[in-house]
Amino acid sequence: MSMETTLVYVINGNKVLLKKATRGISVGKWNGLGGKIEEGETPETSARREAFEESGLTVERLYYHGMMSHYLDGGKEKPTVNVHLFSTRHFSGKIKESSEGELRWFDVDKLPLGEMWEDDKYWAREAISGHSFDASFYYDIGNKAILRYHMSPRNAEPGLQ
Repeated sequence: MSMETTLVYVINGNKVLLKKATRGISVGKWNGLGGKIEEGETPETSARREAFEESGLTVERLYYHGMMSHYLDGGKEKPTVNVHLFSTRHFSGKIKESSEGELRWFDVDKLPLGEMWEDDKYWAREAISGHSFDASFYYDIGNKAILRYHMSPRNAEPGLQ
């Protein structure tokens, strides 16, 4: 069974908030805010909870970009992780780091792609630009390189945030 997760890009002007993970599957990598969907949660309620727990920010008006399926460790038959991707430009509160990792604002044109998941280079700027899509990424054993991928646009207008 696939793990269901969320990922939220909090955007402030031309900057996006990323977290350098200290645990879990993304340890050592910069990533958006998010995590596992708990029993009884929708992807949106999970995204809101995770963003608050990891950053202290209350996110509003989340825009749903789509789902990304990740086939890890050699491209198994079923996805290892399904990621429900959101973004927002509407948030309140004061940033506070948690044990989950360091937080930092990055210029959208200077994302630390070399320290992020390999697939981020295919979709991160699309999401920041407000586009909707579904995607599948097939990783090699060890999850260092993408063997193949597919992205398809969703029938939605670009996010009006």
